[in-house]
Amino acid sequence: MLKKQNWVFGLIFASASAAADFIIDRPLDFGEIAVRSNTLVSTVSVYRNGSTQSTNHIFIIKPGSPGAFTLTDFPPYTTVNLSVDLPATSSMAYPQTAQFSLTSVDIPSAINLGANGRGQFTLGGTLSTSGNPANNYYSGASYTIYLNINLDY
Repeated sequence: MLKKQNWVFGLIFASASAAADFIIDRPLDFGEIAVRSNTLVSTVSVYRNGSTQSTNHIFIIKPGSPGAFTLTDFPPYTTVNLSVDLPATSSMAYPQTAQFSLTSVDIPSAINLGANGRGQFTLGGTLSTSGNPANNYYSGASYTIYLNINLDY
């Protein structure tokens, strides 16, 4: 039986500078997927260019989209190095359900901000199932993962 999953991607960010701002233009969205079986690790990927791909027992019902983010109010001509804290895992409130993990991201390593101290970047990622057949995913649920994005400048 196919199980439909709705995805909402959340983001936590802590800024090192009170003057700088981080804007979520569009959160990373894995769309709607179905997990046919959790007998082995399966993945779904959304790339920065908007393409999607799945492996093993995940089927894409509705394709997702990459996240888009804007940095503003930084010092002019700043180079900002980007990194993330992985893996990041969902935490559903339903007991004994499997959780998804964000196991890799498709993100530029750095962006150069112009004279106005502003720049944009996109973020893709790969979501993995647990591969533990003892736990399944809750059908029709929305799973959320919070990801820390680190900005070094």
